[in-house]
Amino acid sequence: MERRGRGDTPVGLETLKQRSWDESVCTAVFNSLLLRADPSPHARARLQAAVSPDSGAWLHTLPVKALGLALTNRELRVAVALRIGAHLTRKHTCVCGEEVDPLGYHGLSCREAAARGRQRRHAQVNEVLVRALRAADVRAELEPSLMQRDDGKRRPDGATLDPWTSGRILVWDFTCPDTLAASYVNQSAASAGSTAARAEQNKRTKYVQLMRSEGVLFTPIAIETLGTWGPAAVEICREIGSRLAIESGDPRSLFFLKQRLGLAVQRGNAASISGTAPTEEVLL
Repeated sequence: MERRGRGDTPVGLETLKQRSWDESVCTAVFNSLLLRADPSPHARARLQAAVSPDSGAWLHTLPVKALGLALTNRELRVAVALRIGAHLTRKHTCVCGEEVDPLGYHGLSCREAAARGRQRRHAQVNEVLVRALRAADVRAELEPSLMQRDDGKRRPDGATLDPWTSGRILVWDFTCPDTLAASYVNQSAASAGSTAARAEQNKRTKYVQLMRSEGVLFTPIAIETLGTWGPAAVEICREIGSRLAIESGDPRSLFFLKQRLGLAVQRGNAASISGTAPTEEVLL
């Protein structure tokens, strides 16, 4: 069926969908913003991430504290400022000794300052995933003891105890690469999601022996600090969401899962940026 008429005007059944009318306008506005934006790779990477699918899923979350769906005031300020490119801190020296500019991006990748954020983000994301699997009637556990690596390094983040597909159990490992890190920002500015895709490939290399194991389906899950998802993360969460929808009868299950994962990433970002500050006074 033809989707567009002359001048990108919707035709046929597409005229009944609001998105069909909005899409060309939104694309034009984004292209205009990109042309007028600061030419730095950080600004372009931020804009690319802001329009990537699901990077803003957390914005649609109803802030219900009892369900763990509410960000604190500071977490919300950090999340919004990162998305729109606003200042986050006063200029100061990080606990690692590096200078931090008002945008505060240094905190997202600093080894010392981001440690607390990484731990919090990692724990919350994996807890969301294992709860989702259990809600979909699939037994699962975190850091499975039977998955200890031969080299003594950290085992994968989680695994199902029940077969996931074709008689194989699902094993996953989560990572959150920084969209704006010096080693990634240029490719992030050129293509949204490229950093997450690269991180997922690195995970496959790390767990190559596990991927060759019979009875195991290994999948990396990468979500960048600015919310862009890797292709493997999109695929596995779509499958989990589908099973949740069948079990619960709620077709919105996938979107709710993405919202919770997005909130976990934002909480980790806030903790990382706060970790750069020697005193509370430098944070805006």
